Amino acid sequence: MAAVRFLLVISLSCFHVSLARPKTAFRFRVDNSKIKSLDAMELLELLGEGGLSPEYMKIYDSDDFNPVKRNEGQACKSVEVIEDLSDDYFPRYVKNIVCVDTGYTCKPSDGSFSCVKTTIVKHVLKREDRYVLEHVDDSGKTEYFDLWKRQEIEIGVGCECSN
Repeated sequence: MAAVRFLLVISLSCFHVSLARPKTAFRFRVDNSKIKSLDAMELLELLGEGGLSPEYMKIYDSDDFNPVKRNEGQACKSVEVIEDLSDDYFPRYVKNIVCVDTGYTCKPSDGSFSCVKTTIVKHVLKREDRYVLEHVDDSGKTEYFDLWKRQEIEIGVGCECSN
């Protein structure tokens, strides 16, 4: 009797785990018109707390970045470059800082010091290109959604003199 109870508990546990695991399908087997996209608010929720830095990331091209004061009084000059990561990423637009080093901007100007980019690591979401999320509702209707995965990216946020 104890062995049967043990097997029943194991079977129920395995069944519970299989229910909790999201089911995926190959993207090429699903008609693209049946794959539902998540809206920006749902993607922000997936990205999680601390994910979107409005100083360096934006969702839409028409959005503005929050201004950041940097390198005031510093010898290192920098240029802002806006990168379009494509619609396979969320957020799509990232502001990256690129150092402009003439070779003599840092003191001492003997070449022992140079401008070095300072960076931060942030998370973005990347759309999975091989799989979609498959969801069957209570009525048995199957829905497909884009599958997104977190990915780390390094963003240049400033420049400083260093040897």
